Amino acid sequence: MIRSLLSLAACLPALGVGAQTAPEPPPEPLSGVSIGAWHPCFVGVDRTPVSCTGPVAMQGQALRIDLRAKGLRFMATPPDRRGRKEVRGLRTSSFLARYQMQGAINAAPFGPVVNDEGKDQDVVGLMVSNSRLVSKPEASPALLLTGRNKACIAEAPFILRGVRNAVAGFGLVLKAGVNVGAGGVRHPRTAAGISPDGRTLYLLALDGRQTGYSVGATTQEVGQWLALLGASEGINLDGGGTTAMVIQGPDGRPQVLNRPIHGGIPGTERVSASHLGFRARRLRASRTP
Repeated sequence: MIRSLLSLAACLPALGVGAQTAPEPPPEPLSGVSIGAWHPCFVGVDRTPVSCTGPVAMQGQALRIDLRAKGLRFMATPPDRRGRKEVRGLRTSSFLARYQMQGAINAAPFGPVVNDEGKDQDVVGLMVSNSRLVSKPEASPALLLTGRNKACIAEAPFILRGVRNAVAGFGLVLKAGVNVGAGGVRHPRTAAGISPDGRTLYLLALDGRQTGYSVGATTQEVGQWLALLGASEGINLDGGGTTAMVIQGPDGRPQVLNRPIHGGIPGTERVSASHLGFRARRLRASRTP
């Protein structure tokens, strides 16, 4: 059982001397940026579309979560070891519906990629669900959340005292306000960021591989987006055809906010082994956008 207090050391990088690498060149600034008005969708949770026109067209969706909001609870995908692997995969919308969440994103990397739900899959890197270790940590960083909704983005080795939910990513994109992402190929991206005061969690889904609509982003550009939203710490989660952001619609059914592209088909969700979801109190009807 993971113990009840989160050590601040969990949010500190491991000590040691690594190989020296040349710094990434400064990222080309995003241009034609549009971050829409934040619309409340649940108590303490707002949403907005994001887009830009340069250096390429990008479209996406963001959630802003007040970690002090009453009634807010997180949950990562729980284990299911009836088969030979750690979980049985679900689309993000199915995860939201099954566990009665108000919002969810895909999270940690995984394998293998499958077309049908309920197939055995393994998570790559750390995943904790309701204090249960689902997948052992590897070298990749992770987003850690305590039972009191304290959030941090940590690098291995992890100290998991008090961590109730955690999901690994591919790498950091913001560290103490500095963009540490890389250039290279653009893909759909899912990411998470934390505000400097630690009060706000940002979730981001950037669409890609859709010429004429949204090409995708490098991890440098993901870092730029998270900084524009208000984050000083950021992590690039699993992306590509798995990128998905879903909320519970006014009718209680899952509403996919972005445009996933599993199998190269726009609007098609991929089955994922890892999700991060949240429960939040519903707004009064008059406040629902």
